[in-house]
Amino acid sequence: MMFKHSKVRQAVLLTLGLTTWAASASEFNTDVLDAKDIQNIDMSQFSVAGYVPPGDYVLTVFVNGQRLGAPRDISVYAKKPTHKPQSQSVCIPINMLHMFGLKSSSEKKVTTSHDGQCLDFSALTGVQTKIELSTLSLNVTIPQMWMEYRDPYWTPPALWEDGLNGAFIDYNANASGTKEKGGIKRVYLSTNGTTGVNIGAWRFRGDYNATYQKQRGGYHPQETHQFDFSRLYAFTSLKDAASILTVGENYFYSDVFEAWQYSGVSLESDDRMLPPKLVGYAPEIIGIANTNATVIVRSQDRVISETAVPPGPFRIQTLDSGIRGVLDVTVREEDGEEKKFSVSTASLPYLTRPGRVVYKLVGGKTRYDGRHMTGKPVIGGEFSYGVSNAWSLYGGTQLNGYYQTIAVGIGRDLSTIGAISLDMTQSFADFSEERLQGRSYRLNYAKSLEDLKTDITFAGYRFADKEYRTLTQFMDQDRTGIIPRSQKENYQIYLNKYFDDFNIALNYQYSTYWRNDSQTQYGLYASTNILIPQLSQYNANLSLSATRTERDNGFEDDSVNLYLTLPLYTGHSITFSELYSRSSGNNRYNHNMGYNGYSGTDNYSLNMGYNHGQEIDNQASFSGFYSKDMSQANVSANASYVPHQYRSIGASINSGITATSKGVAFHRSAHGDTRLMIETPGVSDVPLDSGVIKTNHFGLAVIPNINSYRKSTASINTSKLPDNLETLDSTTDITLTKGAIGYRSLSVMKGEKLFAVLSLDNGKNPPFGASVRNVDNRELGIVGEDGVTWLVGVSAQENLFIYWNNKQQCQLTLPENLTASSNMLLLPCTSKIAISSISHSKDK
Repeated sequence: MMFKHSKVRQAVLLTLGLTTWAASASEFNTDVLDAKDIQNIDMSQFSVAGYVPPGDYVLTVFVNGQRLGAPRDISVYAKKPTHKPQSQSVCIPINMLHMFGLKSSSEKKVTTSHDGQCLDFSALTGVQTKIELSTLSLNVTIPQMWMEYRDPYWTPPALWEDGLNGAFIDYNANASGTKEKGGIKRVYLSTNGTTGVNIGAWRFRGDYNATYQKQRGGYHPQETHQFDFSRLYAFTSLKDAASILTVGENYFYSDVFEAWQYSGVSLESDDRMLPPKLVGYAPEIIGIANTNATVIVRSQDRVISETAVPPGPFRIQTLDSGIRGVLDVTVREEDGEEKKFSVSTASLPYLTRPGRVVYKLVGGKTRYDGRHMTGKPVIGGEFSYGVSNAWSLYGGTQLNGYYQTIAVGIGRDLSTIGAISLDMTQSFADFSEERLQGRSYRLNYAKSLEDLKTDITFAGYRFADKEYRTLTQFMDQDRTGIIPRSQKENYQIYLNKYFDDFNIALNYQYSTYWRNDSQTQYGLYASTNILIPQLSQYNANLSLSATRTERDNGFEDDSVNLYLTLPLYTGHSITFSELYSRSSGNNRYNHNMGYNGYSGTDNYSLNMGYNHGQEIDNQASFSGFYSKDMSQANVSANASYVPHQYRSIGASINSGITATSKGVAFHRSAHGDTRLMIETPGVSDVPLDSGVIKTNHFGLAVIPNINSYRKSTASINTSKLPDNLETLDSTTDITLTKGAIGYRSLSVMKGEKLFAVLSLDNGKNPPFGASVRNVDNRELGIVGEDGVTWLVGVSAQENLFIYWNNKQQCQLTLPENLTASSNMLLLPCTSKIAISSISHSKDK
């Protein structure tokens, strides 16, 4: 095996490039080499184009340029008899056949050799294999005529990995304490996350959340606490069906019906398993925090996100694209004040690839208030069928003994104009005293282009008559006897526009109800870059954020924030903000100036403000916010002081721990989803990707939030690698099923780098081009002129071996102290030793 970073080897290969060779073998003109002992040159390992000595290798396999997962054991055999000098064959294990993406008719033509241990592609014309030891890779070229459809952004199911068996806990924890005027003290603690166990292809999960609040002093001291698993469930990916099977407590997020909770079983298509065409709409949360605040997002009473934010506008864009329905958002300020609003997630028109059927099937009992079940069992489902490139049909049903609903719809791709869908839903609800039946109509329009600088828009309209009931509404009314809040009309518009120097996002939602007041919500976010040469040589950013909620009963809640960020120099800026808010007719104003800093993994801000308005005392405020991205966690801390009002401190941590048979590692939270464990055996503090995540004392690290069913790449950050470390395979990729704990090992050598002069027993030097290897048969250097050799990854008193003519010739031992002298080491290599048991040949 060769070491790809060897400088001497590069010189040798450059020299070889000047030679002339025949088809199979080469006669080197050694006169072009500037070497005194011109006869003492070993070119045996370079004398055949692409020649690889027979033996066993660990190589990364590429097919038509696409990597096939982790490195694999590959054998090279010498052919007998042969008419070509040093002819050889590459043995690809038979269990790799299904990974090549061949047509079924092509697979049938592939035979085996070497007693059924190796694949024989000779029946497929044009198949070629080539080993590159400099990159430790095997490149297989297969003509497209033998291959199934391939998409560079999609990995065939045969290459998906279920990962390791293991267990984990992911968590997000927040804590805050406030002391108010009058001696009132408040403490707020919260945590939420997911714990899980992976066994084979099955994932067992529990989503949990807990809160603790305590108030001391004042007239109403109180203490409350709560802990609950919002759902306990298990699921597995069915690769052949491109679906996910789920058992237990779950949420049925539908593109046709409203979301509902159930305990039972479901089978759902997952479009991430298919070649990408349409990307699911991922909801985002836009708002404003007046102080250091916590933004809590709930879906069906389940906490799906809890994020600590500093004062000013915030934008949360990390929610799962599979979430559907109404999201309840709570902005909890540091003084305990809470602002609440809701966001309806948009659903793109239902479009499906031609000939594909996308479906969701469910059976079970509905749930409410956590783990309480009600009513008779429900069976239901939905589907979408791609009739052609332009048309799709979709629909669904939900049935139990007293409730039935059916929906039918059609989707149309309008090409450059966008896409549109129209559907109708009919419901039948049998109560003890009456039978209600009603209809709901919905129209959706969307335009979504891949270029980020183009429009991404969504618009929707829905009308439901007075007697229409959703499944949840029926269950609640049947259980309580209370007529639910029934929606009549709903309008939604979502717009995002990206220009070169100006961005705008707009959302509008108007809802009317049969027995309640109508409600309107507006949201606007706009930003642009401007140059203010009198203040800074860098472009400043000016942003506007505005929200409004109003109801027919006269309630209005407004918030407008103008935010200017003025860069001082790289990573540092000053901010100015003007905030206007109005709630229940009271106007309030906040003027704020802040200093922000960013340095790699650290973010901090210092703010000074002045507040005034109706029904509040004029007051100054001082606050600070600090966050840090670490290998094992994301942490933040904040503090605030409002003279004569209150003072507050808070902190949060986002972390997790994963345990497998390979070891245990702390890491940033993966939110219960897919993750990748990287091992650098025996070597710690190896930086990965951006360099923030590093392997722990045991050589382990976990990269969170890996894409499911899509190829993910992980690499060692060689620019931040310590001087005493060298990597042989710095990059790897993997495609994992949902919730998997993936594993990859990346070889890293720890040792010194030095120049040495090698000599033999007879006083001569080893041949030019001879290979220096360690006990693991890893090449650490190539002998140069006069025995001068650049060695890497060596350690004190280590035994090394020199090879030429494809066999071990002698052994040398490094001194006890490699750094004692800056001079070139003189290292004798003696042949008076027992030949190592390491073998490089296999002859069958």
